[in-house]
Amino acid sequence: MDKLLLHICCAPCSVACLEQLKEEGIAPTGFWYNPNIHLYQEYKTRRDTLIGYAEEIGLPLIIRDEYGLQKFTKAVCHDVAHR
Repeated sequence: MDKLLLHICCAPCSVACLEQLKEEGIAPTGFWYNPNIHLYQEYKTRRDTLIGYAEEIGLPLIIRDEYGLQKFTKAVCHDVAHR
């Protein structure tokens, strides 16, 4: 079985992808790293929902849990105040 590291932004977006990959004989591992999600509550909701879903379907999951919105914004936009 082939392996794949799949970046996941939220659980609902991953459902069809994960099903298709498994049908094709690919064993995905989910990867959560999303420093650009705003507001923090949205970030937390997406993360926690994905964790629950991964547990439910037996998906291996790697989590880089950094809420780095300010760092991300500064990296892509030098004038943060007017973004």
